[in-house]
Amino acid sequence: MRPDAGGGLQQAPDAGLTDVCGPDEKHTERARKKVLMVCYYYPPLIDVGCRRSTAFSKYFRKYGWEPYVISVKNPDSVYCTMGRELPPDGITPVYTFSLVNPYKYLGKLHAILSGILMLAGIRLKTNYFYHVLCYPDIFFGWIPLTVLKGISMIRRHAIDFIYVSCSPYSSALIGVLLKKATGRPLILDYRDPFAIERPSFHESPQFRERINRRLQEFFLKNTDVFVVTSEETRQEYIRQYPGIEDRIHTVYNGFDPVSPPRAGRKKFDRFTIVYTGLFYNYGPHHEVYTEMFFKALRELKASGKINGSNFQFLYYGQDFRAIDGFAFDYGVSDLVVSRDRVSYAEVLEIISRSHLMLLRIVKLMISTKLYDGIPMNVPFLAIIPGGEVEGIIRKYSPGSYIITEEGSSADVAEAIEDAMEKYRSGQMPDNRIDEFLAAFSRESTSRAIMKAITETLGHRSVR
Repeated sequence: MRPDAGGGLQQAPDAGLTDVCGPDEKHTERARKKVLMVCYYYPPLIDVGCRRSTAFSKYFRKYGWEPYVISVKNPDSVYCTMGRELPPDGITPVYTFSLVNPYKYLGKLHAILSGILMLAGIRLKTNYFYHVLCYPDIFFGWIPLTVLKGISMIRRHAIDFIYVSCSPYSSALIGVLLKKATGRPLILDYRDPFAIERPSFHESPQFRERINRRLQEFFLKNTDVFVVTSEETRQEYIRQYPGIEDRIHTVYNGFDPVSPPRAGRKKFDRFTIVYTGLFYNYGPHHEVYTEMFFKALRELKASGKINGSNFQFLYYGQDFRAIDGFAFDYGVSDLVVSRDRVSYAEVLEIISRSHLMLLRIVKLMISTKLYDGIPMNVPFLAIIPGGEVEGIIRKYSPGSYIITEEGSSADVAEAIEDAMEKYRSGQMPDNRIDEFLAAFSRESTSRAIMKAITETLGHRSVR
């Protein structure tokens, strides 16, 4: 159960660029590459989806490219959280309106239809209004005005290429339409996989899956550079969509702190396990991991090893009501504190004061929580499927505990008990922060995507 200090995962590839200037060099107007960045998630939104594209825009500019950002003026409040975050210095985004945010209307229609069918004894689990009407996804209302504005910006600013951050995947369609209208190369950056066969936590009708795959084929046919966030995802796309080997690249997420990591933060008085964001309790495989964790808490409480005075599980995120429900079901409500979302700066502060960070993932996706925990020098209690994430943890966080599919609640309980003892005795090893940041800082991953774009597009004229 305890990981050794080894691990075979390689660091991100050398991000040195042959034709991208350094931050202190002067750039002529002719030399600077101009990139239109289509990013639904961008400040002032504060959702986790903003971090990657925000960092890219910041470091693109630092290393000699000129980003022009287009984002949404009226984001769907169900999926987005408006904050007071500002864009990076020197970047002034252009915001376009979504003509419709249909989620609440489709929800009402679904409720009416479900109520009618219930009278006939039929229970409708899936919202078919969404699956029939919303393509590529529920954000399609952002497409028309953004395409028009994007064409105008490309022509006015002599844009060299188009970068699109997905999800939402309506953004991918925007990118393809912009490419077709202007002839500029298209870079698609998938933060999450789309239209790929895998154990899914969303139940979709087969007709939806077929349409999604056709859309994905259309997107890839018109994409010059395709970027994903894990090597497992890259390999799976190559397997399922042959012919993209020379265009698909892995550029990991990373860590770009609000303030630099600092050692010596005072830990909470009670031994604290923290989790932030979506809890990923979708489908049988996630339910198994949920049971492992809460059953372990119940077992430790029953044995008298933890109680409300010496232990707490802190949760911050939109699933706080579900967490309260799990705690009640397992009889550990006195051990659990669940709250709604807080700012990213507050998240980092809470993580740094915790003793363990619970990690749960969706297969083929690397949770951004991984990149937050290691720089904060907090070991993981990782209840995850084996694979790429396990390798990263073993390499950079020797004090972490990894329990995979073959594990049990007893293994989780043993890990918690062992961590409590190591903290009491001062024997918990530090994370390898400097090595991790060298490979996974947002600055290094920004340079990695610049290298991928430069090498794939080559030095040909793109105008």
